[in-house]
Amino acid sequence: MRPHTFQIPYSVVERLTPKERFVYYELCRLGSPVDTVDETFKIPVPKGAFITSHYRMSKELDMAYSLTALLIEGLAEKGLIEWSPIEHEEFRSYYLVRVKQVLPDDDGIPSFRHIRRNL
Repeated sequence: MRPHTFQIPYSVVERLTPKERFVYYELCRLGSPVDTVDETFKIPVPKGAFITSHYRMSKELDMAYSLTALLIEGLAEKGLIEWSPIEHEEFRSYYLVRVKQVLPDDDGIPSFRHIRRNL
């Protein structure tokens, strides 16, 4: 398990329910700290993104599958994340989820310390 190395201003998450807030923090934690290429799917994974499925996330979060799906879709509707399906014959339920508001530190090293709120 990767340690938490980011800080999210409370103003970003203050309007979220406790469950949405928990899922948002976990999505930030799980996101890639640098641009990379996924070895299984052979697709680029940008900084702040990762590949998962509702089933996989429900196991990671220890939540019901249907609740996980609703929370992720709700965060996408609120503009905090975006997700798009992976076009792969073997893994049709997988998608790329990206935390939309992650910026690099002032020294250029990618991290999850600075998050902007778009109003």
